[in-house]
Amino acid sequence: MTKRRSQKQYATIWDPVTRRRVRTHRQVAAGMLARPLLPGEVVHHLDGNSLNNAPDNLLVLRSQRHHASLEQYLRRARRGQPTLFPELLEAHRPGLQGTLFQFVL
Repeated sequence: MTKRRSQKQYATIWDPVTRRRVRTHRQVAAGMLARPLLPGEVVHHLDGNSLNNAPDNLLVLRSQRHHASLEQYLRRARRGQPTLFPELLEAHRPGLQGTLFQFVL
């Protein structure tokens, strides 16, 4: 028997400018950055709750590739496995806001 994954649910709102429904977390993230999100940018929910769109729960990542790297890091951390370069993921520390890349020198 195969294990079924549950589909994540995302809140949406109507955007009168584009005349389309957009995901709320993307609108909130764009407001936090004071600019539209770039193509390919991914918004990550830090607590894993896709319906929690509080600004302090959102992290903007440059691409799906970086999002996958963060997810792998978090899975390893939950299992107690060390990561090779923890300093590259400094933005994930609880209490910090913004994008992952504002902490890269």
